This record gives sequence, C-alpha cells and structure tokens, in this order.
Amino acid sequence: MPFHVPPVNDEVSSIRAFLAQQQDAFRVVAHGLTNAEAGKARSASALTVGGLIKHVTQVQEHWLGTALAAPQRDSRKADPESHHDGFRFDGDLAAQLAAFDDVSARVLDAVDSLDLSTPVPVPEAPWFPKDVTWSVRWVWMHVIEELARHAGHADIIRESLDGAQMFSLGLARDGLGDLPFLKSWRREPVRFSRGVSTVRLHADDLVKATEWYSELLGAEPYFVQPEYVEWRVGPNRHELGILDRKYADDHNALGSVVYWEVEGLESAIADLLERGGSEHEPIRAGEAYRWASVIDPFGNVLGLMER
Repeated sequence: MPFHVPPVNDEVSSIRAFLAQQQDAFRVVAHGLTNAEAGKARSASALTVGGLIKHVTQVQEHWLGTALAAPQRDSRKADPESHHDGFRFDGDLAAQLAAFDDVSARVLDAVDSLDLSTPVPVPEAPWFPKDVTWSVRWVWMHVIEELARHAGHADIIRESLDGAQMFSLGLARDGLGDLPFLKSWRREPVRFSRGVSTVRLHADDLVKATEWYSELLGAEPYFVQPEYVEWRVGPNRHELGILDRKYADDHNALGSVVYWEVEGLESAIADLLERGGSEHEPIRAGEAYRWASVIDPFGNVLGLMER
C-alpha cells in the first residue's frame, strides 16, 4: 500500500485510485491478526476490525447494486436486521477478506464501465432526501466517504489491540522492511497480561452496595444480575464489579480481586502454577468472558480474565 494515491489524469482514474486506496486500507489494518483478535472490541463501542470489514463489504455491495441498476431504481429493499448483522464478525477473517476483495474488484470494474453522469434515483427510506436525483458519480464519492470513515475506525481499534499503526502495517504487509524514520510492524511476544481488566469487590448486601456505588460514581451499573453488578468507569471504561459475597470462593477472606486480561487462560494459569502459585477459583465462563483465579506464593489472589 503506497502512502499516497498514484498520479491521476482524469475523473475516472481519480475515483478509481482513491477508491482502491481506501479499499486497501482494510487489508492492511487486518494484516497479522488472528480470528480472535479480529473479533475483539477494544473500546466502549462494539466495533471490531472483522465486523468493520464485513460492514464495508455489505456497503460496497449495496451501492454497487444501486449504480448498476441506474437509471432505474434498485429493486432491493432496505433490511434493518441485515444492516445490524453486517457489523457482527463471523469469526473467519480469511473468508471475510475474500468476500471483501471480490466486491472491491467488482466496484472498481464498474467505475471503469459506468457513465458517471447516469442519474441514480434516491432509494425510498426515511433517512434519504426527497425530490432529488443522484448520479453514479455521487455514488462512488459516497462509497469513498464510507470506506474512509470506517478505515479510521479500524485504525483506532487495531492500534488499541496491539499498538500497530497503518504505515507500519503497510510496510509489513508489503514486505518492505524498516525505513529510516519508520519501523515495519512485527508481532510482539505474548506477555502475561495486557493490563487490568476488572476490579471485583464483594458485599453481603448487594442491593445496598449497588445503591451506594451508584451514588458514589454518579452512574447506574451497565450490567446487572441477581448475584453481580458492574460499572464502566472513567474515560478508559475500566470495569468495577461487585459480587454477592455468598457466591465468592473463600468469601469470608475476600475483600477485592483484580482481574488481569490474558491471552490464553489455560496457559496463563499453568505459568502461575509453575511459578509456585496455587489454584483458587476454577475456570468459569460467561457469554463474553472466561475467568479463573490463582493464589500467588505470597497469599494474594490473582484474577485472570480472557475476553
């Protein structure tokens, strides 16, 4: 992926070049990711790299159909459920990229073959304007806008995953090595933890504790179960949970447990046991997390959590 679009000589080559550049941004941002990493949300948003690639595949397919149908109206109807599902990563990054590559190539072929001035009827939907007509030119500009918007989202998510940035990823994907002013991306060795995931407190009266902390934090918990509640706190959305003490192992001794985010729960537990730790809480699983805890050689409880 060159850092800049190559020289262009006319309107069609300009549209094609800038579309191709924005399309390639998604291939670059996915370089080196595992399926698990492609499906990880790294902010308060639910967006993932894999989900964004799926979405822009769907977006390109939609607008390609609109351009190909012009000057007639595209007969396909908007499907809200399909739109929402378009952000949900299916778990197979290679398959998703193959689908993305296919529609991307067909879009570029259409840029070469369709008349830019062909009128495009505005789809019938409440979020579109009335009594106007677009053109194929407008459609391609809008696709560039959509790709650029979501490429920016993907950049932020990827950098939050492993610190990788677009230009460094581009060097690695294209096998160009390091530059004097820029290092090519390399996968770092897996560390024990990416940092603190959740701090878990305990209370004999969960209802009163929830009320107390809600007033203290100025917010209601975002996750509420009969035995457990959880808040996201501060600009980095750190998680603070309270567990009804009767559900905690060794509940008479526990004050709080810090859960560290790990990649590979079983291997992290094995590492701690080899270092003299002992099992405290066996592996358990919820809808989005797996967790366990180990007592270190000094009597402290180390919580481990895998998203």
